[in-house]
Amino acid sequence: MTVIETIATWAAETPPDWSAAARERALHAIADTVACMVSGAGDPAAKGVRETLGGWAAPGAVTGATVIGAGWRLPAPMAAFANGTAAHAQDFDDNFMAGLTHASAVLVPALLALGEETDADGRDLVDAYVVGLECHAAVSRGVNRSHYLKGWHATATVGCIGTAAACARLAGLDAARTAHAMSLATSMAAGLKGQFGSHAKPFQAGMAAQNAVMAASFAATGVEGRTEVLENDYGFLNLFGGDAAPGWDFGKHPLPDAGAGVAPVIETVGLAPKCHPCCGSTHKSIDNLLDLKRRHDFGPGDVTAIHARVNTSNVRNLCFDDPRNDMEARFSMQYCLAVALARGFLSLRDFTDAAVARPEIRALLPLTTMSATPPEEELDPAGPFTHELTVTLKSGEVLTASRTAAKGTLGDPFTDEDRRRKFEDCCTPALGATATAALLAACESLETAPSLTEFMAMIPAKSGDKAA
Repeated sequence: MTVIETIATWAAETPPDWSAAARERALHAIADTVACMVSGAGDPAAKGVRETLGGWAAPGAVTGATVIGAGWRLPAPMAAFANGTAAHAQDFDDNFMAGLTHASAVLVPALLALGEETDADGRDLVDAYVVGLECHAAVSRGVNRSHYLKGWHATATVGCIGTAAACARLAGLDAARTAHAMSLATSMAAGLKGQFGSHAKPFQAGMAAQNAVMAASFAATGVEGRTEVLENDYGFLNLFGGDAAPGWDFGKHPLPDAGAGVAPVIETVGLAPKCHPCCGSTHKSIDNLLDLKRRHDFGPGDVTAIHARVNTSNVRNLCFDDPRNDMEARFSMQYCLAVALARGFLSLRDFTDAAVARPEIRALLPLTTMSATPPEEELDPAGPFTHELTVTLKSGEVLTASRTAAKGTLGDPFTDEDRRRKFEDCCTPALGATATAALLAACESLETAPSLTEFMAMIPAKSGDKAA
């Protein structure tokens, strides 16, 4: 079988017998993404996408899928585009290191939109999410990290193809139709890291969610693509893979099989929900700084220099050493460490144009420098990708810290309180405390929800208009 046929057969035919741990982690990821969609619906990028899409459809529609922040519905692909943009707008959504994608920002909006339009239930949503996450990882293994280092936004490329398989699963397509869904999605996979720091980055996540829904829907009605398109001469690997893409080896990386003792990637690698609302490339360094502050109790006035040593791709992602707006600040190591040094935490309120202009924060930007490990080290998929931080104090003391795991990953996981606090921080400004509590309860019991239409009705109309 071709690579797509191998993945598609697994995606269509593997039984939905996921462990309690896998289902719980999927529920946590879905809830985290719902919170990010609610908060992100108030972002200019999300508003602009929503306004454009709304102009192409009849307002006040009662069929289709909910557009968060709008108070009306759109056809599932358009709703997925709008809500996917919102999910990724504030860069607070999770990372998925096995795919090098913001997996949930594509998967959850796509599956919710398609599932609401077809009135699927919560159990089917969770099942399709776990399958889709695995497909993100399976597609990624053939091209990454070389694909990512080349400059492709894997969320919008790998994520589109993997999410098409998830949508096919939710739609109940057989293996052949699932393969064609993935093939069509390969033709729609696009997105550049050169857009980081602009509205186009979340736009690309929304685009991937829309294209995944469309690919599965077209495949369901008989549209076909070449199933060897990942590996043929003019296919995804050769055109998108970069100079050191590994190719696919299902003997080395088998797909989950309970009988063979192969656990799903949601259990072995997991997701990385974000503790800080900024690019994940900053997170280990932020955590290192906060670790040192807790141990040594220093403040801005005590520091003469901060140096972060990270991977090559992180340096390339963090391309704004003197950010001038909220989008650039999310991709600035200097800004993020300045806020962490001054305030001891980062919040959504730190990522507005006014916050970026604060003189007391801007005065701290020159303290931070950054360097990269050799790029070839990052091509080793085993990692461990340690990020180091050095803080030099005015006393002459030099403090060091290192992390291989950011807060939120399996190496330093969120607590239930961490998850609740983040959900409330995202949703309360937009929904109010009562509606936020009700929505959190609905997310926690989503697996038993008989209808995704009823679940989406828990999000008040036009909620995004109040988002901070």
